[in-house]
Amino acid sequence: MKRNTKFTTLALLLLLGAVALFLILSQGITAMNWMIPALLLAWLLLFGIWFLGFGNLPFKKRIGLFLIGLGVFFTLGFLGKFLLRYEGSSSGSSFPKFAWVWEKEAEAAPPGKALVRTEVSQEEQRLQDATADSTDFLGPDRDGTWAELPFSPEWSSSPPELLWRRAVGKAWSSFAVENGKAITQEQAGNAERILCLHLFTGEEIWHHENPDTRLLLVKKENTGVKMGGDGPRSTPVIHENKVIVVGATGIVNCLDLENGTEIWSANTIRDFGGEVQKWGIANAPLILPTEKAVLVAGTDSVSGEKGVTYAAFALDSGEVRWTYRGEGASYSSPRLLEISGTRQIVSINRESVSGIDPSTGDELWRFAWKGHYPKVGQPLQVDENTLLVTASYGAGSLLLDLTREGNSWTVSERWKSNRMKTKFSSAVILGNLAYGLDEGRLAAIDLETGDKAWKNQKYGFGQQLLFGDHLLVQVEQGPVVIGKASPEGFEELGRIEDALSSMTWNIPVVAGRILLVRNDREAACYLLPKR
Repeated sequence: MKRNTKFTTLALLLLLGAVALFLILSQGITAMNWMIPALLLAWLLLFGIWFLGFGNLPFKKRIGLFLIGLGVFFTLGFLGKFLLRYEGSSSGSSFPKFAWVWEKEAEAAPPGKALVRTEVSQEEQRLQDATADSTDFLGPDRDGTWAELPFSPEWSSSPPELLWRRAVGKAWSSFAVENGKAITQEQAGNAERILCLHLFTGEEIWHHENPDTRLLLVKKENTGVKMGGDGPRSTPVIHENKVIVVGATGIVNCLDLENGTEIWSANTIRDFGGEVQKWGIANAPLILPTEKAVLVAGTDSVSGEKGVTYAAFALDSGEVRWTYRGEGASYSSPRLLEISGTRQIVSINRESVSGIDPSTGDELWRFAWKGHYPKVGQPLQVDENTLLVTASYGAGSLLLDLTREGNSWTVSERWKSNRMKTKFSSAVILGNLAYGLDEGRLAAIDLETGDKAWKNQKYGFGQQLLFGDHLLVQVEQGPVVIGKASPEGFEELGRIEDALSSMTWNIPVVAGRILLVRNDREAACYLLPKR
């Protein structure tokens, strides 16, 4: 009887571990992989208990071995606490990165140092002819999509030419480009800096600094902020010779494009009495041209009270035009769309999707989309009355149908799918498919059903842009890939293997045939081949 119980309980223990592992992996959510080490430790503890009850050794020896095992475990944990330093995520999978405490923490090169220019970067006229402006986040429609491919995808026979490479301070911001100037953000010690670089040479033209401004100064490590890295997150926008930038802690700067002179500034956290989002403010400002205003992310909700999710500022003076209150902003950036003939701001908020009147800030409609984890992807308009929203962390993808009768709106969920789980990036739409990085793998889903069309190449938690039927993919490890997307799959046509050399979550920018890439260590600029 005891023998049967011994082998039955062992079989159940092994089965329990296998089933638990299968359930974790079957979700396809890399953040849940954190549960695997916990599962292993729990399984080892249960196995130790089983060994105490059914092991073949004398009971005293079993007790001794069990206590030795516990002692080794706690000793390793104690030593690890004092000998290892946590340095944030090793990738978008959220797995930690550690270093020995005696190793010096990596620092960015001093501003202006390590600048590498090439002979190509001196050919001013040829480069001007190849350049276009890119003044808004993810392109003119803020959806990462362009109708045509402005460069040749045949990179094997005509490889992109490096114009320059330079060190930059930590930031997950992208670039805005106009009139030969490339604007981005960086962390310089305890100061956030807005940096203007010469597009063709990488040399600094001007910078604007906010001293004593750093996400890690206002968000403690126990909130998990270091997991996402240091520095600003938001991408600048350019409008009518003004650069509008939002820092990670809510400071808004409106600067003169030519020389970086401050036109006005605001502080959403100080002015509206809220809190900085857990992983820092990442939303790109949204220009409201008709209203001559700019919309920026506000504060997180405080103690269950509704905070200022968005604030609209007058472009010329910085005067507050209106505020929109809600449960707090997400890490997605709002878009200006026309749905059912109504011009509106479409916003993915912390726990909802909403439509907002750009003139008044009044809420037109709201659809609850629960989930406390960050939602990063842009809302995408499928047709006149349909929106696609995508996220990871179990939120999945939703296709929403909107109908309007008079001043009343109805929003309904057509389908929900876990086949497009965008974590740090946005999906793009081509035909009846949505393409994107599903937990680090390039995938496509059917917009009619939400079903998977295909899922293949593993590019990590990077970014992608759509040009016609070609995808330009920023691989998380640093390379940049160009290829053709179709309902059958993705055909890689070329790549810049050494575009960057470390973890990259920043969105690449294509300005004509100029490609700008960056991460939290370096930035590089390439001239792409002619079509």
